[in-house]
Formats: sequence, structure tokens, C-alpha cells
Amino acid sequence: MSSSIPQTRMKNKLFNSHEVVVEACHFADESMQLLLSQLEWELLQIYPDMPKPATLQPQLALIARLDAKPLGCVALLPFSEGVAEIKRLFIVSSVRGHGLARRLLTELEQQAAQQGIRRMLVETGDLQPAAISLYQRMGYQPIAPYGPYIGNPVSRCFEKWLAAA
Repeated sequence: MSSSIPQTRMKNKLFNSHEVVVEACHFADESMQLLLSQLEWELLQIYPDMPKPATLQPQLALIARLDAKPLGCVALLPFSEGVAEIKRLFIVSSVRGHGLARRLLTELEQQAAQQGIRRMLVETGDLQPAAISLYQRMGYQPIAPYGPYIGNPVSRCFEKWLAAA
């Protein structure tokens, strides 16, 4: 992936003196694919009739690692001019509740703004209250279902306008 995206580091008591590194990666990266398979398995437990996720061609993928171990991921998918969709935000269950999702989302928003994205969209399911709460705490406002989510009774969609970088 692009070397122009700096790694960011964060410390948290959960991780002792170790630093979590957030870095860009290829969406096909083995660690990213491992996280995505965990996400898919988890979503199938919540939504057993969920169709297989679509193949994505994101313009940016971020991964959070601790000592090279993948802990979380997120991707940015172009939607239309100046608009992108957040895809596949996932944190390994054993490290949830310690700010990693917020950190990944913040980094994704910063990178999106630098790429000229002004509006971020995201869809999550109505049976995922933690995700809904995260997006609302991060300033995302509820909107009507858009694109492929129109008519989906479990979809909850949100948007956030970003400041110019």
C-alpha cells in the first residue's frame, strides 16, 4: 500500500507498554483476510440469512496491529464524487471496548478528508447496538437507507460530513 500513509501509534493500559500500530495495507493482505473471515463468521451468528458479502475494491484499507498481531480493520470504498462508504469495521472481540474502533475510524476519516472525501456513509444492522452507538458518538447522523440497502429492513444507515483537509 502507499508509503505516504504514516503509521500511527497508541498506548492503552490493556496493551501494557506495547503500542498498537495502525497502518495502511492491501485489502488482500493475509492479516486483513483473517480479520474479515472473523467478521463474516460473527455477522452470520447475528444474521443467519445474510448473503455472502460482496467483493470490494476499497481505495484504502487500514489494519491495527499489536506486535504484528492483527486486532482490527476498516476499509474505505468510493461511492460517488466526494463520497465514500465505510466498510468492514471490525475489532477482535477480546480487545473491544478500548478505543480501537474509534481510533481506526478517526484515522480513516483523516485519510478520506486528505483524499477529497467530504461525506462519509456507513451501514450497519439493527441488531448491532454497539456499532450504532459508536457511529453516533463519532458524529454520524441517521439517514434513510441508500444504494444497496434501500428496502433492507435490518439496515441502519448514517452519514457524516468531513471538514476539508
